[in-house]
Amino acid sequence: MEFSGTQVIAASRAAVWAGLNDPETLQRCIDGCESFVTIGDGQWAAVVSAAIGPVKARFKGTVTLSERRPLLGYSLLGEGDGGIAGFGQMTARVTLEDESYDASSTRLIYSAEAQVGGKLAQIGSRLVNTVAVKMADAFFTRFNELLTAGRRSALDEAATGPGAQTAHAAAQPGAAPQRDAAANVQLQVNGRLVQCQVDDRTLLVDFLRRDLRLTGTHVGCDTSQCGACTVRLDGVAVKSCTVLAVQASGGEVVTIEGLATGQGLHPLQQAFIACHGLQCGFCTPGMIMSADSLLRSGEAVDRRSICAAIEGNICRCTGYVNIIEAVRQAALAAPEVLA
Repeated sequence: MEFSGTQVIAASRAAVWAGLNDPETLQRCIDGCESFVTIGDGQWAAVVSAAIGPVKARFKGTVTLSERRPLLGYSLLGEGDGGIAGFGQMTARVTLEDESYDASSTRLIYSAEAQVGGKLAQIGSRLVNTVAVKMADAFFTRFNELLTAGRRSALDEAATGPGAQTAHAAAQPGAAPQRDAAANVQLQVNGRLVQCQVDDRTLLVDFLRRDLRLTGTHVGCDTSQCGACTVRLDGVAVKSCTVLAVQASGGEVVTIEGLATGQGLHPLQQAFIACHGLQCGFCTPGMIMSADSLLRSGEAVDRRSICAAIEGNICRCTGYVNIIEAVRQAALAAPEVLA
């Protein structure tokens, strides 16, 4: 599994080099990093809590730098063990260059190769690769923000070693700090009116899980492929990772938590239990919400229509046989329950 990229950092090479060798800066840039402790020259021990698709774990490992050329780049070896979740190993090469159109900026080029084992290997290289690229992008975005905002401006003065140079200011004089834009969101969620102010980039799935604590809607891929985040929006099944919360504003959302009534479980939920249409259960909420859309459509429920309804939902456990049977059984429920 290989990936690469280029980032333009709004700081001098001296500042970027110092930041890439500073454990405090690195820890602040790694999502879920609990500790990042120096154990040797260019070597750190790290603890990171991360979720890769359905696999969540606390990884303990080391990061080791080699072939270090001050202000030019280095090679990196990262190794982590997440226990039963599996393990990962990554080698990378990072190169620094002056940005041609802006002498105060630095072009950072990286290429990496990763290997995983255990449960991580079972969820598929495509998903793991997608998550790895997003984690790398998030790291460099945060790194850029830290230096641009001047929070690590002292690194320029602290940069030492062969070839160290005087750094340019990390932020332009008089530049106002960037601020996130906020948006008002008003929704009917599971029959309850909800009004919140959120970042206008917030995905509907994140709004439901983080702001409303409706964690039955799962995040399984971050690429809109798995369907685990499916909800009903204005009567239609949608993948909530593809919709901004502000886009859904004014609408009506039903999640898996709102499917059942005070009288008991929904027929689909009952059928999934009776037919054992689940194993690990991670895909089940999205699978049920997609099937619910089929039952509400009035379309004839048969194997063809069921397969078409859930084709955007991935299950890595059951082989779909019992899921299809569960939907067929649910269709036999009283029509008024499904209305």
